Amino acid sequence: MKASIYQRDEDKKWVGQIELGRDNKGKRKRKVIYGGSKKEVEEKVNIVLYELQTDQYIGDSKDTLIEFLKDYHRICSGCDMWKSKYIYPDSAKWQKTTAELFKMYIDVHFEPYFQSTKLKDIKAITLDAFYNNKMSIERDYKIKQGNKMVTKKQKPLSINSVIKLNKFLKAAFNYAIVNDQLKKNPTSGVKLSSPEKFSPNVYDKDKFFKLLIAVRGEDEEIPVILGAGCGLRRGEMCGLTWDNIDFDKKVITIEKTQVRFNDNLEKMPKNETSKRTIIAPDYVIDTLRDYYERKNNPPKLENIITRWKPQSLSEMFSNLLKKHNLDQIRLHDLRHYNAVIMLHNGISDKVAAERLGHSNVSTLREVYQHVLKEMDEEAANKINESISFVNNKEKENKEETKEELKRSFKIV
Repeated sequence: MKASIYQRDEDKKWVGQIELGRDNKGKRKRKVIYGGSKKEVEEKVNIVLYELQTDQYIGDSKDTLIEFLKDYHRICSGCDMWKSKYIYPDSAKWQKTTAELFKMYIDVHFEPYFQSTKLKDIKAITLDAFYNNKMSIERDYKIKQGNKMVTKKQKPLSINSVIKLNKFLKAAFNYAIVNDQLKKNPTSGVKLSSPEKFSPNVYDKDKFFKLLIAVRGEDEEIPVILGAGCGLRRGEMCGLTWDNIDFDKKVITIEKTQVRFNDNLEKMPKNETSKRTIIAPDYVIDTLRDYYERKNNPPKLENIITRWKPQSLSEMFSNLLKKHNLDQIRLHDLRHYNAVIMLHNGISDKVAAERLGHSNVSTLREVYQHVLKEMDEEAANKINESISFVNNKEKENKEETKEELKRSFKIV
């Protein structure tokens, strides 16, 4: 590759030119560099030559990071979700919920921070600064309450959330490398701490009983018993229709869920392991039957929960706990309560995983490893009691034998 440096006569500016070969049409390609002094241009030329020699040169792409991420999103989703009207294709690489989540990443996290930063200028140190910002600074967000938009404070992101952002960027940058927009993935130089281990916050029986008393006979009782009694996720609760309940066989069929997608609620088919049929506890069936009759036997295809959507269901539950001075837990923690009850009562982890709709037993073991450890310790204690019983009996027998020997050799 050839490089030349010269000074223009008309304005006395220094110019550097580097020959880059020819394009697909045979047209010559060159890199032109400008500077106020010969030394400045020489330094810039040397940097480009080094990048060319080490295969790090990526050309003069003017794409910003945000432009690139939106293009990447459009390709993987098969549509432009930044338009007011669009149709999501069935053949898209991403599911609708994934596309909506990644759009939120771009709109809420990446664009406000990076703004007009060029894609080629993103380095590991740039991402480190971004992640530190996300984990240390609160942000404002708006939420609709009734007919008003209310501004609330969002606490800094957890390390787990930052890891998800980094995972998305890693995939996007790999796509940029394939398309010669980057030579190296900036995320490869990012060192994030390990994810925080999840520990469910579960009520004990007394606290759960107080919760049941608080919601008895109210609409709020239904999501509580579906979560704690059957281990349903909030989307599964909202997706249930009356035809999913077989009162005679005491069976509930979970075959659909509700998710928020682009400000609209759509029923989405669950994956195969989440589609399941479970035998419900009598208490749950009886409560649902009473609720069905109180609602004057609604149509079978009508949703059981009609007052709330998934997001507002969580907010309702939080407000409910505040109203009755109960410890704050998430609605999803009722699902954990169901799992803990099953495990503590000797239900096999395989059966528990199937009832909860986990894809495999290892998922359940990972989430509830603390419970399984407690059960393991309990088993060890019971075994120890059995062994120590035999040992103590043996000691008693030895003591009796000693006393008999003493009596036998006692001199009268």
